Amino acid sequence: MSVEKFIEDFEEAVEDIEPGSLTAATKFKELEAWDSLAVLTVIAMVDAEYDVRLKADRLKNCETLEGLFAQVSE
Repeated sequence: MSVEKFIEDFEEAVEDIEPGSLTAATKFKELEAWDSLAVLTVIAMVDAEYDVRLKADRLKNCETLEGLFAQVSE
């Protein structure tokens, strides 16, 4: 699993994000598309694609996509 693939999956999961527009340093919580539905969608995507149960508190502690990827990779 690579951070690039994770970002692609994130872009596909969250509505209204243009593919290729995010980087590992993107502060995903500052995205206009980041809302409660996006949170649930990302948690479901991580579970389905990576077989990882991401808890909301771990997601809450992440700032960037790279940080979120690190949580999923653990």
